[in-house]
Amino acid sequence: MYDPTLDPDPILGSSQGLCETATGHRQRPTLELSKHLDYVLLQPLYSSQRHRQKIPKLVKNPGEPTALTNATEPNHTLSFGQCISPARRDVYCGRPGPTRRLAVGQTAARKHQIRHLLTRTDLPTTLYHLRAHRTYLLVPTNRRAPGPHQGPAGLEEGEVNALGETKSPYEKELEWLLVSKATVQAYGVLLNTLLEQTIPLSNDIWYWDEVLGSYTFTAIYTIQTSPLRLWDWTKDIYEDSRDRFARLREAPEETLSATSIGTNVTARWKTFYGLVRDSIRERSVTDIQARVLSPLAKSRSEARRKQAGLKRLREMSASGLGVLMDEGLNFDIAEDNTGSHGMDGSDWNVVVERSVALMDTVLRNVTALETGVSEFEDIVFASVADDPEISSRSMGMGELRDKPAKLCKRLQNILSTHIPAHVQAQQHLRSQYGRPSRLVRYWLPATALLLSSTTILRIVVNRKAAILQWIQDLGSTMQDFWMNWIVDPTKKIIKTIRHDEGSEVAIMSRESLKGDRDSLERMVVDFAIDNPQASGMGGSLSEEHIAEIRAKVKEGDLTPVLRAYEKDLRRPFVGTVRGDLVRTLLIQVQKTKVDVEVALSGIDALLKSQELVFGFVGLTPGILVCIGVGRYISGMFGERRGQKYGHRAGQMIRVLRNIDRILTTSTPSPSGILSYKDHESAPQTSIGSVNESPLNRADEVQDLLNSVQELIIPFIRRADEEAAVKHTGHGISQQGGSGSSGTALVEAHKPAELVKLLDLQLPETGGGKNALLDVIQQVLKYSVNTWDQGFLDKLYASTNPVGVVSELILATLNTNSHVYQVSPALTVIEKAITKKFANLYGFTGPHAGGFSTQGGSGSNLSALIIARNTLYPETKTDGNGTYNFVIFTSAHGHYSFEKAAQMIGLGSRNLVPVPVDAVGAMIPSELERLILAAKDAGKTPLLVNATAGSTVLGSFDPFEEIAAVARKHGMWMHVDGAWGGSVVFSETQRRKLKGVHLADSVAVNPHKMLGAPTTCSLLLGKDLRQFHRANTLPAGYLFHGADADGEVWDLADLTPQCGRRPDSLKVMLSWTYYGAEGYGRMIDEAFNAAAYLAGLVEKNKDFVLVSQNPPPCLQVCFYYAPRGLEEVPEKNTAQTAGIVERLVERGFMVDHAPGERGNFFRVVVNVQTRKGTLDGLVKAIVDIGKE
Repeated sequence: MYDPTLDPDPILGSSQGLCETATGHRQRPTLELSKHLDYVLLQPLYSSQRHRQKIPKLVKNPGEPTALTNATEPNHTLSFGQCISPARRDVYCGRPGPTRRLAVGQTAARKHQIRHLLTRTDLPTTLYHLRAHRTYLLVPTNRRAPGPHQGPAGLEEGEVNALGETKSPYEKELEWLLVSKATVQAYGVLLNTLLEQTIPLSNDIWYWDEVLGSYTFTAIYTIQTSPLRLWDWTKDIYEDSRDRFARLREAPEETLSATSIGTNVTARWKTFYGLVRDSIRERSVTDIQARVLSPLAKSRSEARRKQAGLKRLREMSASGLGVLMDEGLNFDIAEDNTGSHGMDGSDWNVVVERSVALMDTVLRNVTALETGVSEFEDIVFASVADDPEISSRSMGMGELRDKPAKLCKRLQNILSTHIPAHVQAQQHLRSQYGRPSRLVRYWLPATALLLSSTTILRIVVNRKAAILQWIQDLGSTMQDFWMNWIVDPTKKIIKTIRHDEGSEVAIMSRESLKGDRDSLERMVVDFAIDNPQASGMGGSLSEEHIAEIRAKVKEGDLTPVLRAYEKDLRRPFVGTVRGDLVRTLLIQVQKTKVDVEVALSGIDALLKSQELVFGFVGLTPGILVCIGVGRYISGMFGERRGQKYGHRAGQMIRVLRNIDRILTTSTPSPSGILSYKDHESAPQTSIGSVNESPLNRADEVQDLLNSVQELIIPFIRRADEEAAVKHTGHGISQQGGSGSSGTALVEAHKPAELVKLLDLQLPETGGGKNALLDVIQQVLKYSVNTWDQGFLDKLYASTNPVGVVSELILATLNTNSHVYQVSPALTVIEKAITKKFANLYGFTGPHAGGFSTQGGSGSNLSALIIARNTLYPETKTDGNGTYNFVIFTSAHGHYSFEKAAQMIGLGSRNLVPVPVDAVGAMIPSELERLILAAKDAGKTPLLVNATAGSTVLGSFDPFEEIAAVARKHGMWMHVDGAWGGSVVFSETQRRKLKGVHLADSVAVNPHKMLGAPTTCSLLLGKDLRQFHRANTLPAGYLFHGADADGEVWDLADLTPQCGRRPDSLKVMLSWTYYGAEGYGRMIDEAFNAAAYLAGLVEKNKDFVLVSQNPPPCLQVCFYYAPRGLEEVPEKNTAQTAGIVERLVERGFMVDHAPGERGNFFRVVVNVQTRKGTLDGLVKAIVDIGKE
C-alpha cells in the first residue's frame, strides 16, 4: 500500500491510473503521448486566457487500449497527463492551476528542482537549465527487476544519468516533452516577431505610393531630402579628395616634382583646390543619372527603388511566415505519408527537430533580399532536408541520447542570438528603404516657422494693444452669446415649465379661478339651506344632502337655484320682494363668471405651450453653435489620433479581406490544413491524374500593365501640361524623329515618311516585353493625342479616366455579349442602360429599350433593316421584291444612310435628300412634296431620317412636323441623334429635341458628346418586340428559346450582329462616376464654350461667321477673310486649307467643310475645351493668315 507519510505533498496520493497485473505487481501504463502530442503542444498557441482547454490525460487500464479522460489546464501551461512511475505512485505531472509541480521519488531537493524548472516563465533560462542539468530530471527510487533487454532497474542498456544510474524510457520521453514545450513557445515567439516586423512595412509602402502618386508629392519629397542629398554629395567629394591626396603622397619624387607641388602654403592651397575641383567635375560628369534625369525624375526613381525593396522585404517575411505556418510543428506529415492515423514513438520527435531546424533556417535567410521568394523557399527546404542535426535511422544510441540537449542549445541560440539579429537586420533594411525620418519630413515647415518667428513676435509686440482688445471683444462676444442665447432662453423655458404666474403671457392665476369656484359653491349651498323646498328635499338639509349639492355644483349642476328661479319667474313680484329672484340671478352671474374663467384657463394653457415651443426654438441656435464649436475643437486635438485609429482599422480590414480571400480560394487537405506551398515530394497519384502548377498570367499582366503605364501616363500628361500655354496660340515644341518637331498634339508626317519611320516588322520569333514596349512607344509617338486641348477636328475628342478603366475591364473580360450565358452581368447592364436612355427620349412603354452597336452607322443600318422588316414583314424572307423602296433624309444628313441603302439593296438613287432652310434644318413641306412625287413615280416611301445635330452646322430638324408627315404616309421615322442626341441630359438644351418621342427609333452615340471611348452607339426604340421580330432567326446552336418572362436576354437575337462588344459597360461606369447631373453640366459648359468662340469670331473683322450665334450645337463654322470673301470659291478654299495645315505646327487641329463660297473652318468644341484654348486658336489663325 502507498504510505502518504513518505511524501506529504497534497498533490501526491492519488491511485488513479494504477493497474495490477496478474502477479499482483503495480505497473505504470505505457506512455503513448505521441498520438496526441500535436494537440497538447499547440494548445498554448490557440487557447485563450479566458477559456480553459480540455487536455488529454492518458490512463491505460488492464487489458484495454489507452483510455482518454479530460483535465482542465489554464492558458500558457502544458499538461502532459498523469504519469505513474514503475511500482510506485511517486511521479505526478500536471495539476490544474498555476501551482503545477512535479514530484519525483522521495528526494525533496530533486522535487524542488523539477518544480522550479516547469514553473519558470523565462524561456531562455529554462532552456539553459534544461540543457545544463537534463540528467537530474528523473531518478526513480524504487527499481523493478530488469527485463530481457534492459539494464539495471529495468531500463535501457547503456543509458545512465548524472548519478551513474541507467535512465529509463520514461525519463527520455519526459525530456522530449520538455523540449517540445520549449519548441512550441519559441515557435510562437518567432511567429509573433515576424508578424510585428512585417505588418508595419505597409505604412512605408503607402508613403512611397503617395510620393509616386503625383509630381507635387514628388517635389515635396525632393525638397525634404535635398539636405541629405547635398550631404551625401559633399561627403563623396570629401572622400574622393582624401583618396586623391593619399595617392598623391604615395607617388614617387619625380611625380611630385612633375605636379609642381610647392612647399609654400599657396602651392598647397592651389593643389587642394585643384583636387576638389577635379572631384566635383568628375562627380558631375560621371553621374549619368544627374545629366539625363531631372531632380523629380531622380526622386521618383529613388522612391520606386525603395518601394520595390520594401515590397521584396514584405514578400520575403510573408513567405517566411507561410513556410513556418505550413511546415512548422506539422504532425500530419507522417499521417499523409503513411496513410495511418498516428505516428510511432519517434516520428513526433523528428517533427520537433525539423521544426527547430526550420525556424533556424528561416531566420538566417528571410532578410536576404537578393534572393527571390521562390529561391528563398528552395533554400529553406533544401537546408532543412540536409540539416545534420535531424535524427535519422542510422544514428547511434549516444547521438540520440544527446538530442534533447542539442535541441535546447539550438533553441537558446535562436532566442538569444538569431531573433535579435533578425530584428536588427529588419530595422536596418527598413531604415534603408523606409520613409524618411520625422526630422527630414518636417524640417522645411520647422525652418520656415523658425525664420518667421521674429516677424511673428514683432507683429505680436507692435499690435499688443489691438490683440488684447480683440481678445477682450472675443470674450465679451462669447459671454453675451452665452447669456443671451443659452442662459436667458433656458431660464424662460424653466419658468414656463414651472407655470410661473408672473410670466409675460399669463392671463390669469389659478388661485383666482379656485376662489370663484369656492364662492359659487358656498352661494348655492347657502341658498339651498335657506330654501330647502327649492332643492326638492323638503324640511331641513342633512350633511349628506349638502355634500351631494356641493358635488353637483363642482360638475356645473345648479338645479336648486334654477328651480327657485323658474318658480319666481311665475310670480316675479313676490320673488323680488322676498329677494329669492335677485339671489338666483346673482348666483347665475357667478356661474357665468366661473365658466368664463375656465375658458380663459384653457387659452392660458395653449399660450404656455406656444411659449415653450418658442423657447426651445430660441435655444436651438445657441445649442447648435456650441455643439459645432465643441466638435471642431475636439477634432483639432483628436484628428491625429482618429487618423491613427482609422489607419489601423483600415489595415485590419485589408488583412481580414486577404484572409477571407485565402480561405475562400484555397483547397484544404483531408485533415483540414490549408497548404501554403507544396514543398514536399509529389504525393502518390492515381492512374490518369495530372499534377500541374498554377498559371502565372496574372503576374504577367501586372508586369505589362506597370510597364505600359510608364508610357501612357506621360503621353496624357504632355497634353495636360500643354493646356497651360494653349492661350498663346502655340504648343510646346518637342523634338521628333528624323529631325522633325511637333507638339503634344501630334508629330505630323506624310504617309510615306511615316512608313519609313515606323519600319514595322512582324517577326517569326516573339521579341517579348521589350519589343512590345518599343512598338507601343512608337505608336504613341506618331499618333494624334486627342487628350490635347488643340484637338478640335472631329465630332469626338479624348475619353476620360473612367473610359480608360472601362476599356481595361472589357479587355480583361474579353467576352461576346451575343448570348446571356457568356455575358450575364454585361447583358443585364446593357438592357438597363438602353431602357434608361429610351425613357429619356420619351419611350416609356413596358417594352421600350434598345441595344448597342459599333458606331452610329451601325445604328442607322440596323434601324433601316428593322423598319423594312417591321412595316413589310415578307421582305425578311423574300427580299425587296416588287417594292421600290425609297427613304428620305436631310440634305445635311450623315452619309451612312446612303451606305445603308446600298447594303440592303435599295441603291443610292432611292435615298432622297430633303432640302434644308438657312440654318440647316429639314423643311417639312419639301419632305411632303418629295414623298408625293415618289408615290406618283410608283415608289414605296419606307423611312424618313431626321437629324439631331447635323455633321457640319449642328442643326436640329423639326421633329413634330416630320413625325406628322411620316404618320400620314405610314412611314417609319428614325432620328439620327448620334451627335446631338446627348443634349437630352441638359436642362437648357433639351428643348432642341422637342417631339423626339414621336419617332419610332433613335440613335445616340455616347462616345461623341459624353466622352465614352470610341466606339459606343445605342439604337433605341418604343417596342423591343419589333426589333426581335425583325431580326430573329432560328439559330438553335446559339439561341435556345425565349425566356419564361417574355424578355429577350440573348441580345444578338435583336440585332443584325452576332459578334457584339459589350460597349454599354462604358456608359454604365461613366454614368456611375459622373451622374446625369454631371453629364448635363459638362454639356452646358461645352455649349457655352461654343458660344464663346462664335462671339470671338463675330467680333473680329477678319472673320465671317457661318454658324448661328449661339451655334445650334458644338460646331462653329466661319471663314477667315481679312479683306472680305473672294468671289472665286476656290481661293477661299485654298486659304482655309493652307491655314488648317499650318495650325498643326502650332498644336491645333481643326477641319474644314464645303460651303457656297468655298470651304470654311469647322471647329468642333468638346466637353473638355477651355475658353483659353479658343482664344489661342483665333490668335493662331490670325498670325498664320498674316504670314
